[in-house]
Amino acid sequence: MFFSGSESEKRGKKVIKNLYYFSENQMLDCNQYVIEDSNTDELALFDAGNGMSLKGLFKGMEKFNLDPSNITRVFLTHEHIDHVLGLYPLMVKLKENPPEIYAFGETVKILEKGEKSQICPDILGIDLTMFGIEIIPLKVNELINSNNVKVSPDFNFQIHYTPGHSLGSICYYDFTNKLLIPGDLVFTGGSFGRYDFPGGSLNALVNSIKYVNNLDVKYLLPGHMGISNQGNEQIAFSYRMIQSISSFY
Repeated sequence: MFFSGSESEKRGKKVIKNLYYFSENQMLDCNQYVIEDSNTDELALFDAGNGMSLKGLFKGMEKFNLDPSNITRVFLTHEHIDHVLGLYPLMVKLKENPPEIYAFGETVKILEKGEKSQICPDILGIDLTMFGIEIIPLKVNELINSNNVKVSPDFNFQIHYTPGHSLGSICYYDFTNKLLIPGDLVFTGGSFGRYDFPGGSLNALVNSIKYVNNLDVKYLLPGHMGISNQGNEQIAFSYRMIQSISSFY
């Protein structure tokens, strides 16, 4: 089956105090991150996954005594299917106390309109019915470029608009913890996000990676592949790789 194993437990890891990483499951899923407010037990979730992996996320969270019903906010990095489709079953599951959703620019517009074609571009060749999830308009809080968002007493993120992979792509950067959640902008091992989706741009991607390459980053927590505690080295590697590609265009 195309999505076999997608409900399996998402492997979790404590990155630093009150911050947890849950790795992507098979096929069109993404890494997810949970921040716990130790004063209130409230949880903030970064990216929603593909929906089919929601049970797996919950299983992984429970191993760290993180109660999924305490998710009060969801922060999105961009509008693609593997990052946002999980919003819909999550809102149903937590319907008694639904979390607030936060996103930037184009991502907000797409989710509020419930635009299936933008969430799942035709270029992917995927039928959304395979996920068994109904896409409906959602209320979304719009984040502002360069503004700060205090997620808990220990985590204060600055929003950085970083287009190239998609029109709504942002990074969350915490200067104090030297922590970057870049979505699909940049990955470990010299990799970087695709720029051939609708709204993608190689030039914009190069500029965005150049921008985050100037940030002081220890912990790089991307949307796919592994994480790293050598963030600046990994970002610089990706920047060199994309420069080598862009030189041919």
